Amino acid sequence: MTKPSYTRPSYFFGGIPDVYMQMGYYPFPTPSATEQLSRSVHIPYAMSMADQCKYFMGQSDKITVSNGAHGIAALSNPLRSGVHLFVNHWMITNPSPHPIEAHFLFGKGSSITGTTLSRQVTSGYVQLPSCPTAQGQLLHGAGMADTLSDHIHTSTRIIPASSTVEATPGGQWILGPGMALIARVPNAGEITSFYFSIDWWEQPVYG
Repeated sequence: MTKPSYTRPSYFFGGIPDVYMQMGYYPFPTPSATEQLSRSVHIPYAMSMADQCKYFMGQSDKITVSNGAHGIAALSNPLRSGVHLFVNHWMITNPSPHPIEAHFLFGKGSSITGTTLSRQVTSGYVQLPSCPTAQGQLLHGAGMADTLSDHIHTSTRIIPASSTVEATPGGQWILGPGMALIARVPNAGEITSFYFSIDWWEQPVYG
């Protein structure tokens, strides 16, 4: 019989039969814990809040400002809401053919007058039955007198014509009961319009 052209594999490795290795015995140390693959999965906190029906989002109606007045959009936390509002994301859309200037202020919600409550607010978890209604209120209006002189002016953003500017505080802006985040757009002589959108989650003040 002709001898095959290949060499038959050995049944021994380093003097230890293969059957022992199949039974789980290895002559070498097992990999250290640092070499093992991680099995953890990162879940964003906002996603966790949405899964608990605590995440909300909303948009104002189109706010048009003229005649030297100013427009306001605000996320307000009612005084007896029993929750904190954690602002996660906001957007200002400017459909006008010229840039607008938006001022962000923090202060008491009770000083906001002449505004309308937006109905365009929904839970981030869309299901049947629906999640509980948000405690936070999205307000908008235009043409009112400036009653925000005692508010803290924190930043100013320039929104170019026909564009959207957005930012993600990631929950680091927290509104306690009775407080509000306000976006104010003063009129600069031309007819100005904008939309304000905001996302937030809510957690009880105690517990």
